[in-house]
Amino acid sequence: MVTDDEPYEIKPPIPSCSIVIREATEGDIPIMAKILTDGFHRETTNFFTYPVMRLDTFINQTFRFSDRIGARYGTFVACHATADGKVVGCCEVDDALTKGEIDPAPRPYMCNLAVDKEFRRMGVAGALVLNSERVVRTEYERSLLHLRMREGNQAAFDLYVGLGYRVQSKYVNAKDETVLLMAKTLDPVE
Repeated sequence: MVTDDEPYEIKPPIPSCSIVIREATEGDIPIMAKILTDGFHRETTNFFTYPVMRLDTFINQTFRFSDRIGARYGTFVACHATADGKVVGCCEVDDALTKGEIDPAPRPYMCNLAVDKEFRRMGVAGALVLNSERVVRTEYERSLLHLRMREGNQAAFDLYVGLGYRVQSKYVNAKDETVLLMAKTLDPVE
């Protein structure tokens, strides 16, 4: 684990495929639900429970999407520029006031970053993170971005550390998983 006093190298990702990042539309929710379910729940579901989890993710995303009007909240998708605009990744950035959450993340907060399995290790996740940082810096006018990740996800950890995120704390959640709270101070807008 990298802490504040250890040196590290920041390596901005360069996507190896042509992608375009845009704000998500309501029509993107079904593919986002698939990407999120595959990314976060594929290993903990089976033939019977996977469709239920995907439906749950779809419903959750639908409500989150409809609840974002006027809020400092954004859902972004990465689209493959040469594959008919296929959505290949997504993430959310939230700077809204918490609404009764138990143990809410500090704001602004990036969450639900997931990439289609076929497009992993191509810079898509890094491009989504950099877009989230841009939104936080320019639209929300904030200089710190937080995220949480499960300890042991080495690919995600390496990405975040490579982009300059540092571990702020860690805790064990209700599923008995160790979760890292990471943050990055963003460069000011020039």
